[in-house]
Amino acid sequence: MKYLSIVLFSLIIFSCSSPNKSTEQTAEPVADQTEIAEKVEADSAYVFFKSPADGATVASPVFVEMGVSGMQIEPAGQVKEGFGHHHILINQASWPEGEVIPMSDSTIHYGKGQTDTTLELEPGEYTLSLQFANGVHASYGEKMATSITVTVE
Repeated sequence: MKYLSIVLFSLIIFSCSSPNKSTEQTAEPVADQTEIAEKVEADSAYVFFKSPADGATVASPVFVEMGVSGMQIEPAGQVKEGFGHHHILINQASWPEGEVIPMSDSTIHYGKGQTDTTLELEPGEYTLSLQFANGVHASYGEKMATSITVTVE
């Protein structure tokens, strides 16, 4: 995804610096270039675990710190473009885009805008997935999800 963003950004720069081929040619409206820049920024948004590290061996309760880049965190409630909050999925991959993430023991909501938590987990190996969703818990899908594996002793 980062490579696509770099290519799109390069195309934007190239198209802005190309000379006009005709004196009759008019420049594209600034709004179109702004839309492209916003799309490139939105495509480069991602979530990540600040801690624990992928492959870590940890004790319970497990301290988890969540991060996001390219979007803003705000409590659940309103749906606003570029905003949302975290969810942790235990032993699951990403939630399908547009589908509401249900609340359960294995799909934990952080609808107050929390960026860290502790998880009480029995000993064993776990896949923890971080999923970003909008104000009504509708998933942003695979593009706004990441997973790590941890071993709880």
